[in-house]
Amino acid sequence: MAELDELTPNYRRAQRRWPDAPSLAQHYNALASCFVGGGFGLVEHVKSFLESVCVTIMGELREPMPSSAPSTTELLVAALGPLGLRNTKGSSKLDKVLSGFNRLADALADMRNETGPVAHGKDGFLDAVRTDHARAFLAVGDAIVGLLLNALEGREPDLSATREPYESFPHLNERIDRAVSVVARVDEDGDRAVVVFSVAMGPRGEVIELRVEPSRLLYGIDREAYIEVLKSADLAASEAEDEDEISDIESTQATKIVEIPWVTTEPGPQVVFVSKYTGRLELHREGLVDFLKGEKVSPRQEDSDGNFLVDSLLATIDQNAGLDWTERARIQARLKVACKRAFVHFGLDAPQADEIAGRLMVWLRVQAGSRLAEAEVPADVA
Repeated sequence: MAELDELTPNYRRAQRRWPDAPSLAQHYNALASCFVGGGFGLVEHVKSFLESVCVTIMGELREPMPSSAPSTTELLVAALGPLGLRNTKGSSKLDKVLSGFNRLADALADMRNETGPVAHGKDGFLDAVRTDHARAFLAVGDAIVGLLLNALEGREPDLSATREPYESFPHLNERIDRAVSVVARVDEDGDRAVVVFSVAMGPRGEVIELRVEPSRLLYGIDREAYIEVLKSADLAASEAEDEDEISDIESTQATKIVEIPWVTTEPGPQVVFVSKYTGRLELHREGLVDFLKGEKVSPRQEDSDGNFLVDSLLATIDQNAGLDWTERARIQARLKVACKRAFVHFGLDAPQADEIAGRLMVWLRVQAGSRLAEAEVPADVA
């Protein structure tokens, strides 16, 4: 990769000019891989990269396509024209230079047709492009791309159409930041919150109001934060569904209250995170480890505080399972929610955690039902 950039720097230069252009990045990566791998398909990749640069420039300058199926040379002419490099049919000495570059583009297409192994169904025994030929192809493309970039850099871009990133215009950004004042507030749009930016500008303080959804703001500025908030939103929605499920179970069952002095009101789902569990469920550790492996979940997942998944699950199950838990749907629902929250804490997304927690309840009823049903009576109750 370094040798390619040193030998022909303009390919990387073009890719860095439009870092958010996926097609250009793919062409560059394919070209670099081809160069390292012996040259198979090199001519095709050089030609494709050049055409991609031409089309990108034309898009920024709002230039139409020269035809429905333009050749490489036609694209080059169409891209150079609005940059002030148009052939004037002999009235300028620059015409010879432009004519030379046009011939290079024609030659590149001819070389692609003749020696490119990817083009037009070549013989299966055709050798990869030799090193000296590869360098020639690369040099031709690099020279043309360099001409395009040099001409483009001397021109002020059309800000309404350019695909260059925000960071490419620090001088313009600073002018705007110094010239405006901004007031932000949160407004309601139906059942959604909207961030409203009021940007005052000019001597009269004319105001431009921008209304942006939080999701759009996060997506455009901080994609990682967008993903984190999305996970939290999914978890909150899932937990609300879990609470509704517990409430539904409670409301549909006939509840008979039995006065037992040492039994208190059932708490909500409680998640316990520990680094080492040593309790009544220790004998089920190996079985739980096998269950997690079967679900393709690592039992030794560790959080930032040094707590482990398998130990935390055992402690959470121990904390939430009580008397007759296998017969009481509410306790089962509470236990499932607690285990689900433990899974989410250790990195699983909410839907996956919900599915695994459901299967864990089945496993518990089969493997540890009787053991969990043995309620531990406090020492002062005989």
